[in-house]
Amino acid sequence: MDTGQLVLIIVLAVIVIAAVIVAVVVGRRKKAEVNRHRAEELREKAAEEAIGAHQAKAESAQAEAAALQAEVEANRLRKDAERHAEKANEAHGRVEEHLRHADKLDPNANPDRSNAADRSRGGEMDRDRPADADRSREVDRSQDADRDRSHVAEGERLTRDRSGREGSTRDGDRNL
Repeated sequence: MDTGQLVLIIVLAVIVIAAVIVAVVVGRRKKAEVNRHRAEELREKAAEEAIGAHQAKAESAQAEAAALQAEVEANRLRKDAERHAEKANEAHGRVEEHLRHADKLDPNANPDRSNAADRSRGGEMDRDRPADADRSREVDRSQDADRDRSHVAEGERLTRDRSGREGSTRDGDRNL
């Protein structure tokens, strides 16, 4: 081999090595650019998800505030109902007191019987007492009786439901 060929081989080897080095450097740069682009996309996606997370947190806080407000309103209504019930009980007590006092003053009233027993047995109505008070008591008794009947019916229905689930029917339940 002469020196010309040797120089040519060395020059070609340097060119090939330079080409490989250039290819590796360019490849790394492209890979770095791709990685930068991917990282940017991931950051954008994370920012969008952060916005969604903040919105969800705000909606959660709003729902919690609405629930607290509903609870406060329910408590207020419950207190109003209790106050009205107390007023109704006081008014009922005053009515009963007036009726007892009227029975004491009335010479025709029988002091041995209570007002409730007198009315439940169909006794004489006081001539001086307004008919509205008697009607009011009749309505109260009627409502109490309806409430009692509904509780009994509810209990029977529950019994039927339980017996139906067990697969057996009792004779009394079939007729209801």
